[in-house]
Amino acid sequence: MTNFNERLYQAINITVVLGLALLSAIPLVYVISMSLVNEQEWIARGGFILWPNQPTLIAYERLFQGSAVIQALGSTVVRTVLGTSLVLTMTTIAAYVLSKKNLPGRTPMLFFILVTILINGGLIPTYLVVRDLHLLDSIWALIIPGLIDSWSVLVLKQFFENIPDELEESAVIDGAGEFMLMLKIMIPMAAPAMAAIGLFIGVAQWNSWFDALIYLNDPQWHPIQLLIRNMFSSSEIGAQFNNASQHNALNPVNRVSTESLKMALVVIGTLPIMFVYPFLQKHFMKGMYLGAVKG
Repeated sequence: MTNFNERLYQAINITVVLGLALLSAIPLVYVISMSLVNEQEWIARGGFILWPNQPTLIAYERLFQGSAVIQALGSTVVRTVLGTSLVLTMTTIAAYVLSKKNLPGRTPMLFFILVTILINGGLIPTYLVVRDLHLLDSIWALIIPGLIDSWSVLVLKQFFENIPDELEESAVIDGAGEFMLMLKIMIPMAAPAMAAIGLFIGVAQWNSWFDALIYLNDPQWHPIQLLIRNMFSSSEIGAQFNNASQHNALNPVNRVSTESLKMALVVIGTLPIMFVYPFLQKHFMKGMYLGAVKG
């Protein structure tokens, strides 16, 4: 009877999980499918398509024929790589320093970090600071205001504190200074946590658009997410990419609907960051596990 109950329990769990996974996949399938149809099929099938009958890359061709998408992708990649590297570096240094229990002023510093998690500076004061630092219309306006991630500092500090003191003492006996101790001992030990935090920071950098809207008037550094936002709020995007003189758009087969263009841009803005996860999955899962056990 026990074995039967266990098998029934497992079957119910598998069914529920598969059902939830299917429901979660439907929006992604819809977005990809809608990006692969021309205007003729989109009109014929009523605008809701989960599987295209005649898949075509015409929407992607239209988007990449201009420089806006390529420039936005390049800006987003630069922001994500530069921002993630700098934020993770500064966060790691801050966490390592604060993990030292004999650090003078450690408690007040931790208090101020905790306050920044609960209360931010506000949009207008932050804008005034960015303006007075002459960062407007530069990539640094998107990176420097968030150079330290307070929550990640506390998480990494906990990881450093959980590393056995014997390792640190052995390294000191062998002549290692603070810099070598952090670089050769502490950071490698905290690599799983740093991989998990780096993934969160990278996704946040890739998906950010509001700060670019506020700080950047020059479209040179506009990220792909801001381009998506602008496209979804524009009513002229279809006419722009269906210019008859350039694409023979009088033929319905050569036309692409506004919805397909939007969905294609969503795919372009989503897939690159999704491909990063498999490379960090091993460290990510280990970091989350250690956080759950040690935190």
